[in-house]
Amino acid sequence: MADKVSRRNFLSLVGASTTGAVLFVACSGIPDEEFIVQAPVDLPEDLVKGRDNWFATTCGICDGGEGLIVRVMEGRAKKIAGNPDFPVNMGKQSVRCDSALQMLYHPDRIAQPLARHSKGSDLSPISWDEASALLKGWVGGGSVTVATNPLRGHLGKVAADFAAKFGGQHIQFDSLEQGVLHGAMKSVFGTDRLPEFDIANTQTLVSFGADFLGTWISPTNFSVKYGEFRQGENRSNRGKLYQIESRMSITAAAADHWIPIRPGMEGEMAMAIANVIVGDNLVSDGNIARYTANLPDGALEVFDLATVSGRTGVPEDTIHDLAQDLAENGPGLVIGGGSAGAHTNGSFNLAAIYSLNILIGSVGAEGGIFLNPESPWDGVPSSATGASFEEWERELSQWRAGNVNTVILRRADIIRGLPRSVNVQQALDNVEHVVAFTDILDDTSALADLVLPEASFLESWGTEIPEPAPGYQTVGIQQPVVTPARTRDGSRALSDARGFGDVLLDVADGDLGASSMKNLVEKATTALFDLDRSASSITAPTSGLFMRGSLQRGGWWDREGKVASRPQDAPPLTNTHATPEFAEAAAGEGEVFYLQPFSSIALLDGRFASAPWAQSTPDPITSAAWTTWAEINISTAKRLKISRGDKLIIKSTTGEIEVLAYPHFAVPPDVIGIPIGQGHENSGRWAEGRGANVLSILVDKKDAVTGALAWAATKVRVIRTGLNHEIARAEGTVDAFQVEPQFPIVVVRPGESAEDAIHDAEARHDPYRDPDDE
Repeated sequence: MADKVSRRNFLSLVGASTTGAVLFVACSGIPDEEFIVQAPVDLPEDLVKGRDNWFATTCGICDGGEGLIVRVMEGRAKKIAGNPDFPVNMGKQSVRCDSALQMLYHPDRIAQPLARHSKGSDLSPISWDEASALLKGWVGGGSVTVATNPLRGHLGKVAADFAAKFGGQHIQFDSLEQGVLHGAMKSVFGTDRLPEFDIANTQTLVSFGADFLGTWISPTNFSVKYGEFRQGENRSNRGKLYQIESRMSITAAAADHWIPIRPGMEGEMAMAIANVIVGDNLVSDGNIARYTANLPDGALEVFDLATVSGRTGVPEDTIHDLAQDLAENGPGLVIGGGSAGAHTNGSFNLAAIYSLNILIGSVGAEGGIFLNPESPWDGVPSSATGASFEEWERELSQWRAGNVNTVILRRADIIRGLPRSVNVQQALDNVEHVVAFTDILDDTSALADLVLPEASFLESWGTEIPEPAPGYQTVGIQQPVVTPARTRDGSRALSDARGFGDVLLDVADGDLGASSMKNLVEKATTALFDLDRSASSITAPTSGLFMRGSLQRGGWWDREGKVASRPQDAPPLTNTHATPEFAEAAAGEGEVFYLQPFSSIALLDGRFASAPWAQSTPDPITSAAWTTWAEINISTAKRLKISRGDKLIIKSTTGEIEVLAYPHFAVPPDVIGIPIGQGHENSGRWAEGRGANVLSILVDKKDAVTGALAWAATKVRVIRTGLNHEIARAEGTVDAFQVEPQFPIVVVRPGESAEDAIHDAEARHDPYRDPDDE
């Protein structure tokens, strides 16, 4: 019997050629399982009919930059899995990655470019030649703004360079992350990138508002580390997790201690923890000196236990015991984000939270925080976040004044994601030309003058620089892994889509340094090859073989490509911006609550709402799906006579939405939690008209330092309607009923209306029908 070919040996073999071989350096901890990862440069994916192949790429729709492998048969993607080689996610993938398959083959994908002949007219199909001519004419005729989702890697550089070439700017949009977290990293650690959180090797982990196992930043990455954090022969030597949050998230449910806190008071609790550690001398004098170097005299004393306990709603003993545990049971790690940074005092909160790592000596220490290096390519962004709400207000005022001639949108559904106070639609109406790149029409792209079908990341070339990286330089390579998507019967292409970067490079007529994204990737891998790093994950004799290896591997990394992680003095933390401000609730009837929006585990901010798999994925806390619900404290609900499924009006000073009540125990009495992601007027047949958009009722409060939207600073009134509708949930029982004899099952065929299908079924089951009439 032939010797078994190990996975590593196989990859070496398929990378070989007559001119040399590609040597792979495997990530530590990778199991020696056999699977095939191909590079489709010279190998057609349908070479052998009926045989599946695996191709490596990088997720282009999630935020963390996960490495993926895709199972392909005869050019069609069948399954997405995590890339076991990629150091960020180590073979795991999020539930959201699966939805990318349905979005690739979605029946509502835009088939070809669409244009309006005049403002207000209907969109009509045009050719790509016509669309390209329009776009070239428009961008050459005045100021241009390119508005996209946060972009890293070469696509981010292309978007920024394109905007600069035509005298405009590149502005990035994220409805939740708008610079507060990155600002805190700069303030506390002096870095522009998110650091590596060594969760796997910490002993005491304290998280303020960061749902790192659910939706925060890079949950797949964090979940892999969390699994290692929980390893141990007995519970006494496993890590301990404290989750401090105003609602029970997935992370709170997994924590050893969930500590509910009054919204916006996370920074004050962090300062109280520091007060205990410094006051009781629980850490070294050097750590205390670094932490207090920039603190005014008496700055800590104002955050005494009694005062902070009264303001946060957290018992004094709980704060004291947590401080002692964090200081004495090391290594310790403190992280914060999500709702903790979503208040008018968000920057203060996160600065106070992350400064605790300086106090306990976890910067640059195992189980703590390690700074991440910059991009291996000059000028290519390795970090990205959404522009602040304040920046968007200024930009929209330029649109409204007619100072921007052309706006190019890409995955920036600003109609849904920005508060009503800025009136995005009015601003767009005053832009002469609005161009949208999208796969399925969303609420913003539906208003565009020119709609261009964008290729999926499974059909495109590109690079990705994961954030956070694993503490050393890491790059993901994105490549087309499928043939162009076709209809189910194979009769025609589902969408004549093109890559966003490819279109911009074409319009720029070669002035951006490359003719296509594939050309950019070739140049990028050649630049990595020229670095000639001894610890490179790939070693090859030629740049061509190096690129082939990068594609097979799904990327490149250098374990010695690190930067020093030395603690610096903590920033000057004062109580100037310590207290959160909330907008007053709307006048009228109903009880007042703090509104706590939260990202849906499957829909995130709504970008996955078009996929039925995402819609049907149950929320891990409530098991609800396909709708928008409101989590309310069960005792509060009983007092207000609210039952599960009751229709509630949630009213702020800017508007109101209707949701279904979901009472349960793990909600503070004065908080109401509502998931983000639903409430689309467009976005395909499975998203349109479903649920409510909680972002639409947010007030325009901002973080005092960055100007980011304080999306947790809204108070609302909750009003009963007297109506009830059952919540779709993945639990409970369903009453069975007997099907009546000869009861027809109606099948609606492609192109057939429901009425025609029913009429046909009735005719076929009519005992008196004349067969000759068929």
